[in-house]
Amino acid sequence: MESICEIKEIYKSLYLFEKKFLENNEITINEALVLCCLKDEQPKTAGEICEYIGLSHSRISRIINSVEEKQLIYRKLGVEDKRQMIFELTAKGKKKVTIMLKNKISFEDFLKSLKIEN
Repeated sequence: MESICEIKEIYKSLYLFEKKFLENNEITINEALVLCCLKDEQPKTAGEICEYIGLSHSRISRIINSVEEKQLIYRKLGVEDKRQMIFELTAKGKKKVTIMLKNKISFEDFLKSLKIEN
């Protein structure tokens, strides 16, 4: 039972880390992962983004829509298959990636907040 209580501490620490990340970057961690996937400036399909992040298609679809609404990415039709959507960074998205790469994320506070003993 003690393990379950420790898991609660992990969730709480992750929640606080994500909240601070959102406040500092104005995007969620999952939205940042979409940008990371596209930072090489190579267009990607939703399936490739799913594979990179490791989330389901339905979950990625919502995240992609959110990042698109923030005008950080845009979609276009596939050249060979018009049913396929291709995603790329906008100029605003490229700027956001550049800023995030310059700002180092400190995991020290996050790790301290876990308070878990082996």
